[in-house]
Amino acid sequence: MARDVSIHELKKAVATLAEAVAFATASRNDDVPFRLARDACIQRFEYSIELAWKVSMRALGSQIKHAKVAVREMARADLIDSAETWLDFIEARNNSSHSYDENVAQKVFAQVEAFLPEVQKLLARLERLP
Repeated sequence: MARDVSIHELKKAVATLAEAVAFATASRNDDVPFRLARDACIQRFEYSIELAWKVSMRALGSQIKHAKVAVREMARADLIDSAETWLDFIEARNNSSHSYDENVAQKVFAQVEAFLPEVQKLLARLERLP
């Protein structure tokens, strides 16, 4: 990402993700709307997780340019509770962006649902940084 990233941008991204997850959850019993909402959630997840680690690195004053290394740094700085959980999110993001398959979409959506409260905790912690 060539331009600077900010907590404000991350907040907006997480808000759009939360909106999509709420719609997908409400649509679970209606196949087509659910699949459309799920796919929107996955796309919003992809840009939200990218922003999450990039904003975190900026907030920590780090020059790290790789997601997995950044996640470990985030855990060391107590911005996140579990590097392993976040590495699973990164893996889900990588899987979602390289191919489309119904089974992959279902697995990634499960990760999206787990990611939302974790990224919300991250935001709260970032906002408390000096």
